[in-house]
Amino acid sequence: MVFELVVVDVLNRFLGYYVVNLDTSQLSLGIWKGDVALKNLEVKENALSQLDVPFKVKVGHIGNLKLRIPWKNLYTQPFEAVLEDIYLLIVPSSRIKYDPLKEEKQLLEAKQQELKRIEETKQKVVDQEQQREEKQDTFTEKLVTQIIKNLQVKISNIHIRYEDDITNREKPLSFGISLQNLSMQTTDQYWVPYLQDETEKLVRKLIRLDNLFAYWNVQSQMFYLNDYDKSLDNLKNGVVNEYIVPKGYDFVFQCYGAS
Repeated sequence: MVFELVVVDVLNRFLGYYVVNLDTSQLSLGIWKGDVALKNLEVKENALSQLDVPFKVKVGHIGNLKLRIPWKNLYTQPFEAVLEDIYLLIVPSSRIKYDPLKEEKQLLEAKQQELKRIEETKQKVVDQEQQREEKQDTFTEKLVTQIIKNLQVKISNIHIRYEDDITNREKPLSFGISLQNLSMQTTDQYWVPYLQDETEKLVRKLIRLDNLFAYWNVQSQMFYLNDYDKSLDNLKNGVVNEYIVPKGYDFVFQCYGAS
């Protein structure tokens, strides 16, 4: 099926760009089977390079990534995406120790991405010409629309933190966000979760957030000075839940419970 090829291609390119040493063959196999489960993924140091910002990822971790794709029942079952334990520690680029081999590898990857982008642009031009001669309401387009209608997303345990002890060495700062749970489901007009069929045009999505916090710490502890595992533990311990609010954080926004 064309759509299966599209899903494989998109996920391979997206995850391949952001994740260290991704086994694309295993990922593709899982997608074709309809059940992808990846654990303990490390986010690349240069994952922010496309944003053209002077920051790098000191610690980047995704504990679990799960995709459930009901290829045989795409019109009657939801496409589910689950992400668990997402932790990012971002620092100024100058705080990352220069590694010539890593830098060379990253430059090569960047060149390969640029070449790929150029080829994709050329292909898009060709595809656009072909699409002018085809009907716009194709089977694949209908299928994509149906999947988006019934897409279910669940994300848990997120902590994204930025640290800076360069701008003001006397008062190192850190700021970030912490979120325990985020979920998104399709609902009916009464906000009760259910599956829409292809005839329905209006899509309603119910988004739920549990324990969302934002903080800004001055004269802050610098996690990045620790090794990778210790820094990761500190990020994990910074997630607020219904039972524990971690100490040492000056919160500027707090949302307890569900919203």
